This record gives sequence, C-alpha cells and structure tokens, in this order.
Amino acid sequence: MNIRIKTIAYLLLSGFLLKAGFTGVAFTAGGTPGCGMFDIKAGCELGGWMHLILGDIVIGALLAIFLHILAHRSNIKLENNAKTIQKIIEMQEEQRNRRKDYSVFNLKNLFTHMLHILGQVNKSALNFNSVFDQDIDQKERQWRQEILRKEIQNEENRLARVIDTTRNNLLAVNDVLEPEIVNQIEGVCMYLSEIKLEVSSFNRISFPKYQTSKKKIKYVIEKLNTYTIESHSFRKLNEEEFQVYETNSKS
Repeated sequence: MNIRIKTIAYLLLSGFLLKAGFTGVAFTAGGTPGCGMFDIKAGCELGGWMHLILGDIVIGALLAIFLHILAHRSNIKLENNAKTIQKIIEMQEEQRNRRKDYSVFNLKNLFTHMLHILGQVNKSALNFNSVFDQDIDQKERQWRQEILRKEIQNEENRLARVIDTTRNNLLAVNDVLEPEIVNQIEGVCMYLSEIKLEVSSFNRISFPKYQTSKKKIKYVIEKLNTYTIESHSFRKLNEEEFQVYETNSKS
C-alpha cells in the first residue's frame, strides 16, 4: 500500500516538472519592466519563472511530501497490524498447547481408571468362580454369587461410561492431538467397548480377553507418558515391548 502511494507521489511530481519544462518559456515573457526575473516586491509582478516555482513546482513538491507522509503513516499502521496479528497467532498457539497438555493429562487419568476397573471386573469374576469351591450350602452360594454378579455388572457399566467419556474428550481435542495418537486411542476404546465376559455351561465366568485388554491400556498409558510439556510433543516409544495384539483366542 505504501509503495503504491509513493509511486503515485513520484509520478505526480514528475508530471508537474514535465509540465513546467514545456510551458516555462511562455511564462518568461511576462513580468514588469525594470524588475528582475525573480524579484518579489511591491510594484513588480511575478515573472514566468516565479509563477512556475511558486505554482506548479512548489505545489507538486508539497503534494509529493504529503503523499510521502501518508505512505509513512500507512507503513506504520501495517507494521502495527502485523504485530497484532502475530500476537493473536502466538496467543492461539499458546492456547492450543495448553489444551493439548490438559488433554494428554486427562486421557492418561481416564485410561488409568479403565485399568483399575478392568482389574476389578476380573477380580470379581475370579471370586464368583471361587464360590463353587467353598464349603457352604447351596443357598448361601447362590446369594454370594448373586452379589458378585451385580458387582461385575456395575463394574462393566462403569467401564462403559469411562470409555464413552474418553471418546467424547478425544473428539473435543482431536484438532490438537496428532492423528496417529487419536487413531490409536480410538482403536483401543473400540476394542474395550466390545469385550464381554463369557459364562460356561458349568455357570462359571471367564474373562478371556483380560490380559490383552490390560496390555492395550498399558500401551496407551505408556504412550501418553512419553509426552513432554516442554516440547508439547510425544517421544518415540519402542512398541515392540508391548504385545498389544492377541496371539490366540485365549489371550
């Protein structure tokens, strides 16, 4: 913008000078006898050159100065706008980093909570099966198993709610997390939402995917632990140490 104004100013000044060059001869014929060409005093009319100097050239110069000042102010305004935009960008980046820091911290807590709930489900299932081996009457056995069955159901519901909360949080921060991290976490959440306990023909409860589920959750937690607030990024994780895929149907 300021370059354009300066260009216009130079063109105007050049135009006035060219005009003066072509019309100066005509102005020099005027003036008052006995007065010098450049005299400015009472009784002396301005000569042609003085008309030229005080008219076109001076006006053109003043106009060029005015446009130069206008261009300078425009340049200052553009610089201030650029600084303001830069500050906005820096504030947005800072806010993005804060959201990312909090999201990683929150996700890590959620998966730690999932790991705890998963352990409780498995423990309740083992306790349910152990009742069969206890030396108690049938009525008490059924009563204890009914209590444990409700505990298992409550823990499963808790796990489902935590998974839903994790997915909702992940959706809210998928613009600040790396796509790779988002896909991995979503994949584990999908796997956990599909796991189910199995009941055998002897009415015993088994949790065939407990170990694999636990490994997947620990993998995500370790991945989130590689995040550093200083760099707002994840470090490389040796994924070969985590066997997060099922090797057989009983894993």
